[in-house]
Parts: sequence; structure tokens; C-alpha cells
Amino acid sequence: MWETYFGFKKTPFSDGPGAKQLFASETWNQAQARLEFLGQHRGAGLLTGEVGAGKSTAVRAFTASLNPNQYKVLYIHFAAGSPLDLLRQTALALDLEPAHFRSDLARQISAAIQRLNQGKKQHPVLILDEAHLWPHAALEQLPLLLNFDMDSSRLLTLLLAGLPLLRRTLSLQIHEPLRQRISVHFHMEGLTRQELDDYLTQQCQAAGVSHPLFDSTARQTIHQATKGIPRKVNKLAMTALRLAAERNQQAVDEPLLLDAVTESFL
Repeated sequence: MWETYFGFKKTPFSDGPGAKQLFASETWNQAQARLEFLGQHRGAGLLTGEVGAGKSTAVRAFTASLNPNQYKVLYIHFAAGSPLDLLRQTALALDLEPAHFRSDLARQISAAIQRLNQGKKQHPVLILDEAHLWPHAALEQLPLLLNFDMDSSRLLTLLLAGLPLLRRTLSLQIHEPLRQRISVHFHMEGLTRQELDDYLTQQCQAAGVSHPLFDSTARQTIHQATKGIPRKVNKLAMTALRLAAERNQQAVDEPLLLDAVTESFL
């Protein structure tokens, strides 16, 4: 295997990085700072980025930082997509048996959120991942969930995460009530050229290899091919290392990297 060939102790460039493999780029630090602010001050937040930019990883890091005695995370991934489906998934995340009708569901959820805050002293954090996939009618339900005591209390924190399309969706007039409630928003960019060099070095070192495996022309080509999007970088770097091992090369150069680009379907 190519990991053995290069002397890795574990596989580098994983899409599910451990603590030592997390790379603190500028966009990562900015995202975490905003999510931390959201957790402290509550309300609604919006996190967007291209496919593979690290949104889900950022959300996981954010939720892991929350004290489970003080917060209850309600994570919802896109499913059927109807307004009723959104409310049902929210009810299930709150450990409720969902009511049949939408109006009853909304009352169920509101009561459960108030019980969490006032009884258990737990603040619920509702996270909608892949939120760009939800239809307008479902997104229109969200201001109702945020509206407690005529906006005098913030009993629910909402985080929407999705592709840039989500920003365009929320710019429509029908979503003005939701957009006005979003106090924290951030768009995750790819790694800069310098960050890419540091990322390649950090990933290899975290996996047990300290000597450079990508020459300068290969690193430049990786950045051009991936725009610094971490998931694309991971895929291309792993493909390049596999090809290098198959060809008995000790490092990745530009010709090999170009072959890896073709094979990776970037």
C-alpha cells in the first residue's frame, strides 16, 4: 500500500480528521469565532461554502465544544423536504412523538423548547445541514420556531449550513422574516496558496512523515486544480501519492500530479 511505501503511520488527508489533523486556516478560525459567538449570544446563524470547504467539519467542532449539560444539539440533515417533514424531524430530535397535524406539531415543539430552557436549563441548538436543499415552504417555518414571547427571549439557537445557493435563497422577499433574525453569517473559502503548503506539510507530519513529498510545481498545480478546497486537496493528494508509490517515485512532481488530476475527476 502507498502508506507503507512512504512510511506513514496512518492515512493522511482524511475527510474526517482527528484533532492533530485539523488545520487552522484563516477561514477555519473565522468560522469558529463566529460559531462561538453564536453559541454564546444565541439567535440565528448562517454558514455557507462550496462543496468540500469544511462546513460539516466546522459544525462538528462547534457542537463538540458545547457543554451537553447546558446545550441540547438538534441536528437535522435534509430528508423529504416538506414543511411537515422539517417539523417532524425537529420533534424527533427533541425526543417527542410527533403530532399528526402541522399546527399541533408547532405547539409541541414550542412547549418542548420552553421546557428545556426553563426546566432542564438546557438551551436547544437546531442545526440544519444541507439547508440549501430545503424548499421555501419549509424554510418559512423557521421564524415561527424562533418566535417566543414576542421576540423578548432567545430560547432556540438556529444554525443553517449549506452551499452558496442558500444565501441567494434567503435574499428573496419571502424569507425576510428569517433573514432579519440571522445575526451571524460567514462564507468558508478555500486555502490560500501559502496555507496549502502548510496544510500538505501538516497532514504528512501528523501521519508520521516529516520530509516533503510534493515539490513546488506540484503544490502550485494542486492549488490551481482545487482552488484550495480541502476535500478536493485531500482527494488529489491521496491519488498523487498512490501513483507515486506505483511508479516508485519518492516525491510528487508536476507531471505525476497532472496525471492525478485526470484520474481524480476534479
